[in-house]
Amino acid sequence: MKKSSRLINWLLIIVMAISSSPAFADTLSDKQQELKNLQKKIEEQETALSKIRNQKLTLSNQIKLLDNQIDTAQLALEELDIQITTIGLEKSALNHELVDLEEQALGKRLDLKKAIRTSYMYSQDGIVEILFTSNSFNDFTSKVTYLDSVERKISSNLISLGKIKEELSTKKELLEDKNERLSEVRQKKIIEEQSWKIQVNAKNNIVKDLKLSESEYQKRLEDARTEEQTINNDIAILLRQVAPKILIGEKKLAWPIPYRRITAGFRDPDYARTFGLPHNGMDIAAPQGTPIKCPANGVVSKIKNGGARGLSYMVISHDSGLATVYMHLSAFAVGTGARVIQGQTIGYTGGTPGTPGAGWLTTGPHLHLEVWDNDQARNPLAYLI
Repeated sequence: MKKSSRLINWLLIIVMAISSSPAFADTLSDKQQELKNLQKKIEEQETALSKIRNQKLTLSNQIKLLDNQIDTAQLALEELDIQITTIGLEKSALNHELVDLEEQALGKRLDLKKAIRTSYMYSQDGIVEILFTSNSFNDFTSKVTYLDSVERKISSNLISLGKIKEELSTKKELLEDKNERLSEVRQKKIIEEQSWKIQVNAKNNIVKDLKLSESEYQKRLEDARTEEQTINNDIAILLRQVAPKILIGEKKLAWPIPYRRITAGFRDPDYARTFGLPHNGMDIAAPQGTPIKCPANGVVSKIKNGGARGLSYMVISHDSGLATVYMHLSAFAVGTGARVIQGQTIGYTGGTPGTPGAGWLTTGPHLHLEVWDNDQARNPLAYLI
């Protein structure tokens, strides 16, 4: 038991020594600056990607897009590594602060215990006894003043101890938040690594498989446009048939994925120029394989698995009367007719050209999300909360 206690004490000393050293503070500051620099690089890379997306789709542009997206994914992985290191350093700093606060709390408790014992001893006598046992009036005044100071000390220590406990609680919550954030970032890194590998393989497959002429490539794009137009018409017809008779709940939707960067907005004119079709939804950039969460309770109206080369999609009719459409899915987690609830995983994002479910009319990994209200495609941003 003594050995265990000694080991814990040594560990606390080590944590305090490391996290309070100038080198530790410099390392944390360096990592935070490195993170800012990398985020700036990622923004620049995304700007470059956006320019390529707005160019006419050609075979060479498709390869160029994949190269840029692979570079962006590598930068994202670097960013996640730095985030993991930074969170670890921040956790060490918080642990140091917790040790310091625990020491302060222990000191205050000892002071309080001593003051309470002194107060108790005096209170056993009472004022009258103190008066009769005092050698003089000055002695009596001195004892009463001392007793008063002890009472004030008890009150002060109680207030201080209360504040320390509040701060300890806050720091522990912060540490718990850091632990949750670290878990999220590690999970994100796993998905980002998978996405990066998928994109590298997709590029290699396209280079091998697409030993096509530019005219053959354009023919595939035209076939994909026809397929997508047919899908849009089918969805419109389907939603008229499956609209719920009794509406439940507000017409509000949770974001289906934890990403917020929109690469093509609702009825985006650039999209129409590039692909020759109206954009009935919005594209949210996300690593391939990101779990899609159901944004509201409903029923899966349709699933279309496009296979290795076609476009995969899902339609959900929600209890509120809204319907949502998800395109370029790499996999499904539910089947047609399934009852789904908000927060449930319904599928996984795709969108990398040349991968299953992506279809040909795509420029990179993302989720295409549509929201339909009263048989009309609407801007999803008007419903997402």
